[in-house]
Amino acid sequence: MSEMRYYKIKRDTKYDQAVKKHFELNSQWKQVYGKLSEAMGETITKMVQHPKFLTIDPTELTKDENKKAFKKDGTLKSNSKKAKEIEEQYKQIIEECGLAEYENLGTINFIYGVMRYSGESLKTFRTSEFDLYYKADFDIDERSKRTNRGESLLEEITEIEYTEKYLEEIKKKEQAA
Repeated sequence: MSEMRYYKIKRDTKYDQAVKKHFELNSQWKQVYGKLSEAMGETITKMVQHPKFLTIDPTELTKDENKKAFKKDGTLKSNSKKAKEIEEQYKQIIEECGLAEYENLGTINFIYGVMRYSGESLKTFRTSEFDLYYKADFDIDERSKRTNRGESLLEEITEIEYTEKYLEEIKKKEQAA
């Protein structure tokens, strides 16, 4: 196993802005669950958080008309009038909640090359300021530079800095509880 390396997100990069936008918009999904539940007359608690495609847990559905609108995998059928109505309602709810530009964190990391390959180790934690800290057994900064025309998205830090920040965040969570 390789030696562990520690990083934090470099502020004011496009990657940092995309990550912060993700976390700021993330809380809006609670509204989507509520509004979609209301529109369908069902309680929806499990849903893929994607602004363009509605995918739910079909086992939560109780009304026959809604059951007929979804496939077994939770996606909407394409040949159903009810499915088209639900899709339009979902798109409207996404717009109302300001989530049209929402990106999943995994997608953001992939776009910017902040990811691990098979057999590599990468651990991440988020601070209360939406900064990301990484612990990896490979040079994640070098990998992200290849995807971003040489722009460095991460700043290498010491294990002590990483651990101190991690403990500081734990203390904040305990004090807030």
